[in-house]
Amino acid sequence: MAEQKNYALTIAIPTYNRLEKLKICLKRLMEQKKIEQIEIIVSDNASSDGTGEYMTELVKKAENISYYRNTENVGPDKNFLNCFDKAMGEYVLLLGDDDFLLPMAVEHLLDTLEKKPVFLHLNTSGLVSESPFVYNEPRWEETGLKVYSSREQFLEETGIFITFMSSLVFRTELVRKVENKEQYIGTYFIQSYIALATMREQGIYIIDTYNYLAASGNETVGYDLYEVWFYNYHKLILQGGKNGGFSEKILSDIYYKTTKNTVRQFVIQFRCTCKNQANWRKAYIWPCLEKYHDLKRTFWILVNCPVGILRLLHIVWVQLRKIKNVLH
Repeated sequence: MAEQKNYALTIAIPTYNRLEKLKICLKRLMEQKKIEQIEIIVSDNASSDGTGEYMTELVKKAENISYYRNTENVGPDKNFLNCFDKAMGEYVLLLGDDDFLLPMAVEHLLDTLEKKPVFLHLNTSGLVSESPFVYNEPRWEETGLKVYSSREQFLEETGIFITFMSSLVFRTELVRKVENKEQYIGTYFIQSYIALATMREQGIYIIDTYNYLAASGNETVGYDLYEVWFYNYHKLILQGGKNGGFSEKILSDIYYKTTKNTVRQFVIQFRCTCKNQANWRKAYIWPCLEKYHDLKRTFWILVNCPVGILRLLHIVWVQLRKIKNVLH
C-alpha cells in the first residue's frame, strides 16, 4: 500500500481479467526512471484470472503501489471513478492495462507537470507488436510542448482524442470539484465528461508531443458501436462541452470534423473486423447527423455497404495512402 505522501503524479490502472497485459504494463512502468516519485494504483474490477494473487505479492515489494479490488464487476466507468477517488497525486493519469509506457516517459512527464497546466494531453503511438516490442509513428511529430492559453484551441487540437483515457492527465483537485460524476456512468466516456468539466479553469493547457506510450488497438468491441460513437459521442461533445462552458459553434465544428475523419475510420475498421454487428443499432446514427447532410450520406453508404465490398474498398484505400506517403 502506497504511503500517504505528496506525490506529483498518480498513475492509476483500471483492469479486468487481463493479467498478462497488466504484467507487461506494470513491467514497463516499473522500469521507468524516477518511478519512486509517483504513486501507482491498480483498481481491479473483480478479475478471476489470478490478478488478485499477483498484485497481492507485488505490493509487498514496492511501497508506492496500491491495489484495490472491487467485490464485483462494477463496469469500466465506475472503476475509472474508483481510480480518481483513490489518487493522492497532484495530477492523475488513468493508464489502460494494455497501453505501455515508452522509455523516459515518467521522467519527461514529471518535468512537464512542473509547468502546472490545467490539463495535459499526451502524444501517443499505436502498438504494432508486444514481442518484439514495436510501435508506429505517434500522432504528432515530436516538436516539444504546445502551450495554449485558449482552452477552445486546445480542445480543437485534441479533437476526438479527448476520449482516449491513457492520453489525459488531470489535475486531481479539479476532478474532486466536478459534481454528479456518477451521471456519466454507462456512457463509456466518463473520463471525457470529467475532462471537459475541469476545463472551466483559467490557466495554461498543454499538448506534449513527446511520444509517451504505445497504445493497443481494440480488434473487437463489446458494445453497440453506433450507440457509443454516434449517440454517446454526440452527447459528450454537445452537452459535456456545454457544461464545460464551450460555445455551441466550436462544439458543433469539433463534432463535424472528428466524425467526418476519425469516427468514419472506426466504422470502416470495425465493420471489417467485428463479428457481433447484429447488435449495432443504426437508429442511433441518423438523429446525430441531422444537421450534417454530407455526413449522413457518407455513413448511410458505410453502414449499408456489404462487408465484403467494404473490405475490398478499405484495402484499396490503405494501399493508395501508402503510395501517397511514399511520393511525398
